[in-house]
Amino acid sequence: MKISIILADDHPAILEGIQAYLSKDDQFNIIDRVSNGLALLQSEAIYRADLILLDLNMPGLDGLKTLDELKSRSLKAKIIIMTNYNSPELIKDCRSKGASGYVVKSGKLELLSGIISQVLEGKLYFPILGENQTGASSFSYFDDFLKKHKLTKREVEIIRLVCQNMRTREIAERLYLSEFTIHTHRKNIMRKLEIGDSTVALYDFAIKNKLIVSS
Repeated sequence: MKISIILADDHPAILEGIQAYLSKDDQFNIIDRVSNGLALLQSEAIYRADLILLDLNMPGLDGLKTLDELKSRSLKAKIIIMTNYNSPELIKDCRSKGASGYVVKSGKLELLSGIISQVLEGKLYFPILGENQTGASSFSYFDDFLKKHKLTKREVEIIRLVCQNMRTREIAERLYLSEFTIHTHRKNIMRKLEIGDSTVALYDFAIKNKLIVSS
């Protein structure tokens, strides 16, 4: 019997990437894709779903409010949060609101099927973070940070991957984007931060702003 899954994310590339990955496994069946919380709540498929993969930062109705509403409906579906926010506060909040799992998008996609299986067996999947591994500590902090530096969530994701010493080709494969698109993002990042083409300066920026943890 196939596992019925709904994908909820406002980034088309993320939706395409997750669906392409899950479609390789015959046990998974994507029954709906939505780009915001309201569309998810209005989808009749939520009553048939075994699992919902839910992004936190979506337009119209954010993931936390959507999670509240989903749980109030007593659905059979398990809910796994998939997000860029690597935050102990959010992890705790999502768990208290009834989510069964929490996955940071910068992690390895090939682990997702195992996480789904674990959650559907009735287990929980939540990362354990140390105090110095908070990343973006909250929505408000992260959103203010984006506005201050005129960065997008995608650009922050690329900064983190660059600081993991990943090459353009590797980042493109991880994010299911073209190398040209990654190259363009990198140029825009360097321009916005006014650091020329210095990876060292980018690494320093990431550490100072807690986008990564220095070793």
